[in-house]
Amino acid sequence: MMKHTYLLTISLLFLVLINVTGCETIWNCRNKWALKKDIVELFKKHGVMINDPVCEMRGTNREATCEFRAAADQVSSIVRDLNLKRVEWKDVLKNDNSLSKGSPSENRFLSCRSSKNVAKMRVYISGRWPSELRLENGSAFKYLILFQDLDTEKVCVQVSYSYG
Repeated sequence: MMKHTYLLTISLLFLVLINVTGCETIWNCRNKWALKKDIVELFKKHGVMINDPVCEMRGTNREATCEFRAAADQVSSIVRDLNLKRVEWKDVLKNDNSLSKGSPSENRFLSCRSSKNVAKMRVYISGRWPSELRLENGSAFKYLILFQDLDTEKVCVQVSYSYG
């Protein structure tokens, strides 16, 4: 009887937690540490060490962002090694379909926060399912978009985990 009461109490507390915080918060808390590890591993594999990225899952899907600081030479190395292509800001601001087709979820605007001075921002995007985004654990990212703030050395990457 005591065990039954304990399980019932735990179940009710879990339901209250979901109602108060929502599934999105639980999804983010559960997955952001693995995301952080995967981003650090990906860049390390390509010769770039990043320190303490701040990562979070977006919604309850496979999209996520990580923010960190990186010097211009580190960003250049990431862009070269991950085979990223530069995209003009005007295309990003117009939510150009070339960015959303098959990468960020259907016509959804990009998750990384923009700079106050877009003239000092650069945006780079990968192809769809590139081999450069495969992880050692067998997983992979479907795409990667990198935002570089030229004034502050802040970088934000948006990724989506592949299915499978």
